[in-house]
Amino acid sequence: MSKKPTRSAVNSSASHVFDALRVVSEASEPMGVSEIARELSLPPSTVYRALITLEESEYIDRFQASSRYELGAMPRLLNRALLKRFALQREAGPALRQLADESGETASVSVRLGWYSLRIAVAYGSHDFYHRDRLGEVSPLHATLPSRTILAALSADDIARYWRFAERHFKPSAAERKAAEGAAAATQRDGFLAEIQQYSPGQSAVGMPLRSVGEVLAALTVHGPVARSGSGLAPASVTAARKALESIIAAAPERFASPFAHLDPDDIYLRLPPNPRGA
Repeated sequence: MSKKPTRSAVNSSASHVFDALRVVSEASEPMGVSEIARELSLPPSTVYRALITLEESEYIDRFQASSRYELGAMPRLLNRALLKRFALQREAGPALRQLADESGETASVSVRLGWYSLRIAVAYGSHDFYHRDRLGEVSPLHATLPSRTILAALSADDIARYWRFAERHFKPSAAERKAAEGAAAATQRDGFLAEIQQYSPGQSAVGMPLRSVGEVLAALTVHGPVARSGSGLAPASVTAARKALESIIAAAPERFASPFAHLDPDDIYLRLPPNPRGA
């Protein structure tokens, strides 16, 4: 019987570096060597060497010159490089800025990436003190308002495929699935999705799908008191921004196609931090 191959010392060291980077990237606050070592069940000396490698490569930085670590410049550069692959990221800026200036609320665009949404552009409004959406945020299509907006605009066959994927990888609760299905029904009925924000009491968010050649490409989202409860109407400024973006997309649909559209969505699996925010 053949022996199971063992990892070489070089491969083990590389694995420790990537494991340490994963822990730092998923942490909600800067972490120290001892915390990371406990998380990985590794000796602190091993973790320290991995962190020094990451720090020298600018993948992590010391938080305010302390002994705790956070993500450094390199992940941000890689994030920007990914976002720039989407032509919509460059074109969305002026429309989002105008919408944020007119409403005072934060506006963003999230594109579909397989069975996920990816936030590629944000313009912050003057009323926004609490809700800071980060570029590059990724969430499964049932988990946040932008992603639920995209999910609602998919075909029935694709929605069924998504739930099979979600059951395999995310194990959504019955309540999460019910909320996503209710959001889909509302979006299909009204043409937009409006929700009260869990993390911003008294605030709401509106999401509208952006389409290209009949297919959903992205979601336009605005946060704040921007929907009149029970009216079935979204603000004219949000609708105008959606029409402006769809007009730009329609002029050159092949240019705005996702650079990952050739991949089977089932083949795109991203490891995400737990408990994504609802907006």
